[in-house]
Amino acid sequence: MMDLSFNFGDKYHRFDGYLFSFRIFTLDNVYGVNVDKVELAYDGSFLKLSANRFFYAGGRKKVPGLFEAILRRFPDDHVEISCKALFEPNLRVSDHDLKFEEWKIKGVGILIKGLDVDKYMTGSFTFENYNPEQGVILNYPRVWTSYNRSLPTPLMVVHVKGVDKYFYSLSMDEELRPKRFAIRSDFNGDTVIELYHEEKATMFSSNINVPTFRIGFCKDPWEPLTIRMNFMEEKWGLKSWESRDDVPYWMRRVSLVVNMHGKHWTGYVFNTFNDMIKVLEWISQRIEGYRVLVFLPGFNGRYYYDYPVYDPDPDLGGVEGFRNLVNVAHELGMHVVPMYGAVAAGFRWVKILNLEDAIFRDKYDLSVVPPNWVDWDADRERDDIWVPLNLGNKKFLDHMYNSICKITDEFMVDGAFLDIPHLYVNDHRYDMYEGLKTLIINLKRRYGRDFLIFGEAYYDALFPLIPFYHVPFPRNYSEFFHKYIRTAYHLSHPAPGRGSTGVHEQGRQKFFVPNPEDKVIPTLCVVEDTIERYSDDVEKVIEAAKIYAKINNLP
Repeated sequence: MMDLSFNFGDKYHRFDGYLFSFRIFTLDNVYGVNVDKVELAYDGSFLKLSANRFFYAGGRKKVPGLFEAILRRFPDDHVEISCKALFEPNLRVSDHDLKFEEWKIKGVGILIKGLDVDKYMTGSFTFENYNPEQGVILNYPRVWTSYNRSLPTPLMVVHVKGVDKYFYSLSMDEELRPKRFAIRSDFNGDTVIELYHEEKATMFSSNINVPTFRIGFCKDPWEPLTIRMNFMEEKWGLKSWESRDDVPYWMRRVSLVVNMHGKHWTGYVFNTFNDMIKVLEWISQRIEGYRVLVFLPGFNGRYYYDYPVYDPDPDLGGVEGFRNLVNVAHELGMHVVPMYGAVAAGFRWVKILNLEDAIFRDKYDLSVVPPNWVDWDADRERDDIWVPLNLGNKKFLDHMYNSICKITDEFMVDGAFLDIPHLYVNDHRYDMYEGLKTLIINLKRRYGRDFLIFGEAYYDALFPLIPFYHVPFPRNYSEFFHKYIRTAYHLSHPAPGRGSTGVHEQGRQKFFVPNPEDKVIPTLCVVEDTIERYSDDVEKVIEAAKIYAKINNLP
C-alpha cells in the first residue's frame, strides 16, 4: 500500500468516541481542511465542521475554499456523515510555474481514528488478519482483476481488538459511483480507517456533495448487509428472484447449464454446430430439455479476437448450421443464449469499425489499456489483443444493440450473455454503467420478459439489471445475493476428463461434479471429446442437475 512520505498534517475532531478528519482530492493535488478556519457546533448528537481555507504540502501552502461536514448520531448509536467542498471558480495559483485554470474535485476522503483493527472482511465475505505494516485497500465496484481486494457492495466491516463487535462503514449513495475503503497506520503508529467517495468523472466540477456514509458497531456483519439490502429495494426497486419480472418462466425451471464451446482464440474448433446438436440430443435422452440452458461461447469466430462482430462462424457451420442448432435445441425444449462482449473488442476490429472514440479513457483523459493477464498464444507473455470499449459511447452502444438484435431476430435465440459487465472505469466522457443499463432496458423493451439477460460477474448495482450470472456466490452471507439473483458455474468450469476450459484462457482445471446442494446451478463444460470419452462423468453432472431441481422445488 503506497502512502505519503511525510506527515500530511490532518487535524482530527472528536465526536461520539471517534476522531474525524477530511481530505479533498482534485485532479492535481490533495488538500486538508485548514485548522485555523474550523468552526464547531456541538450538542451531543450533532457536529458541524466548516472552513473557508484548505492547506496542502504538509500545511505549508494554503488556498481559499469552502468545506462543510455534518455528523449526526442516531438513537441506535450509528453515526451518519455527509460533507461538501467547493473551490473558488477559476482559482489561479502559481506553484513552480504550474497554473491551474480550472479546479476539478474528484473526491473526498473521511479519516477515522480510535479503532484498533485486527481483521477485515474481504469481497468474498471472509475475514482476513489485518497487517499494519502493509495496510489494505478495498474497492467498489469490483476491480475486475482482483476480487479479493474488491467489494460487491460499498460496505467495509472490520473486527476491533478487545471488543466483541464489528465496526462497519456503509455508503448510502443511491447512484453507482466509486467508493474505496482503506486501513493504514500513520506516522505515530495509530490505525486510520479511510472512507473515500469519488464523483463520476462526467460530473467533475469545482464543487462536490458527498453522499452519506453510515458508521457504527454490529454484532454480526449480516446487520449492515441487511441495511444495504433494504436500501437497494427501497431506492432501486430491486425485487426478490421469485418476484422479478425480468426472469423468464423457462429460466426458473433450469437446473443444468451446458457451456458448449465453439472456436478458441487460436482458431481451434471444439464443437461445430452439428457436433453441438448431437451432444444436445444425447443430453435430452437423460434429462428433460426444459431443464437445460445452452450457453454458446465462441459461436461467432475466434474467441475474443472477433469481438464485437457476431455472425455465426463458417468453420462451425455458418448461418444455416447455427439456425439448425437453435431449431433443434428448441424442439428438444432447451433454450439457447449466445455470448457477447459487453466491453471487449478485438484490436483489429476497433479500427475496422471506427470505434476508436469508444475506447475507455480514465478521469485524467488517458487511454485505458486493459491489464491483460492472458497469454492467448502460449508464448509466455501476456497479449493485449483486445481493447475495452465503453457502452456509454452511442456508436458502440448502437453497434452492440443492433448486433444482438440481428442474432435474436434471425435465429430466435432466448437471451444474451454479456461478458465483463462488471468492468467499471471512471471515464470522464461516457458513463459505462448508464450505457450498460440503456442496452439492457432496450433489449428487454424489445423482447419482453421471455428474453434472458445473463452476465459474467456482479456487484450490487448490477442486480436490478441482470438476474443471472456465472460466478458462484461467496459461501458466507450468500443470502445477500441469492435473494435477488442466481448463478451457474463460470465459463472456465472444467470439462470432464482432462479438465479443459474450452475457449477460456485458463486452459485446464481439475474437473469436479457440482454439489447439487450448493446455491449454484450445476454446469457441464463440453469440448470435443467430452461425450465420447467421459460420458460416465457427464452422467454424474446430469444426475446432480436432477437433484438440484428437486432440492430447489423447481417447477
